[in-house]
Amino acid sequence: MTHSSEAPSKVPASDQPLAMSRLKEGLAGQFRVARSLQSGFVLLATLIGCQALSASASPRSTVVAIAHGDGAGMSAEFMGGFALGLDQVRACGVDPASVDWLSIAPGDDPSALLGQQVSVLVAPFSADLAIYSQLASQRKLGVLLPYQRGESLESLAELDPEGRLHPVVPPYQQDLNQLVDDLLDQGIRRVMLVADPTDRSADQAERFVSAFQGEGGIVDSYEPSLVQTVNPGDAAALERLVNDVAWKGPQAIVLAAAHNSALAEQLDQAQSSGRFGQRPEALLRVWLLPHHRVQDLSERSWPQLILDQPAHGPGWADFASIYRRSRGEQPTLLAGSGFDTARLMALSSLTPPPVSTEGTRDPLGWLDPDQEPKPLCEAIEDRLSGKPVRLIGAASDLMQRPGQPPSGQATTRRIPGR
Repeated sequence: MTHSSEAPSKVPASDQPLAMSRLKEGLAGQFRVARSLQSGFVLLATLIGCQALSASASPRSTVVAIAHGDGAGMSAEFMGGFALGLDQVRACGVDPASVDWLSIAPGDDPSALLGQQVSVLVAPFSADLAIYSQLASQRKLGVLLPYQRGESLESLAELDPEGRLHPVVPPYQQDLNQLVDDLLDQGIRRVMLVADPTDRSADQAERFVSAFQGEGGIVDSYEPSLVQTVNPGDAAALERLVNDVAWKGPQAIVLAAAHNSALAEQLDQAQSSGRFGQRPEALLRVWLLPHHRVQDLSERSWPQLILDQPAHGPGWADFASIYRRSRGEQPTLLAGSGFDTARLMALSSLTPPPVSTEGTRDPLGWLDPDQEPKPLCEAIEDRLSGKPVRLIGAASDLMQRPGQPPSGQATTRRIPGR
């Protein structure tokens, strides 16, 4: 039986949660998300019911998807993209792979739940790579990582020398790199970086510093750390920061804080009143926030630079058009990962797994980064002919090299001052 929904899973803050943050974006946004979540739970209930009816009558699937099953992290976006991916598979004349969905607690070992026939495993969002790399090596599995963007990807080369772990989305570092590149392209060479310690984006501040300095930029600070951490309730720290900005005279303030936070409002007041030692409109504000947290950003008297879209693949425009027609809203990167995951799963089930150079099965060994990327129907024909394949990706370029995450292209947007 074919299942086309995503079981409950949670994206930790370090990997930039998407679906849950939208619940705070106004009544209209709440309605859309609630409607989407409702459809997700209906699909999940149907999925569970179908599994219960068929479990004793049919063999287990060779494709298993695992989710963290607390129920709170249901991702309607992933499910929506996943369903559209299955639709595209059917449009190419192929029945999608049958999938067994399993739920486990975060950190638990899934090996006891897997039968010997499993060849492809879809890991939970932000999975523990140590667990899944060991499982992939011992069981000779191909593992898809549908939403793995954080620091864990830095251990990919060490943990996965065989190249059995396959991230679907680009790392978050590529978004930061795009901000850095665009700042330098605009002639911004000196910045001060301010972080609200209570905001989850503060975790990315040091990474931004490293990237900016690595490209020749200068991060000014009078503090021991280049990241000036300021609690909005600490009046003395705020006053020191204002004086530091006035003395150093940076070209931009990079702020890791919500745009409607107390800290942002205090900095707005200081800039509007000229306390930063220069005309308000002369100091660029750069928001070190994921794109979904700056979608409703209002104009200010000074220019602002934001991440407009996270790193994504060459097939994004076509996917986004399909998604908008089907669901009436803009897709997220999480939706794109669901779309690509469904299509990769379908390709993996078309023919028996290839054999690695060590003589063991390699269920995703047909993914070849050196091939020209092709649309799904052509990729299906090549797979059926036993050829290596590289699929045109929506969430990334799907260039699967051992120990390396795929790449993508992020975009930023400059908001002029009013």
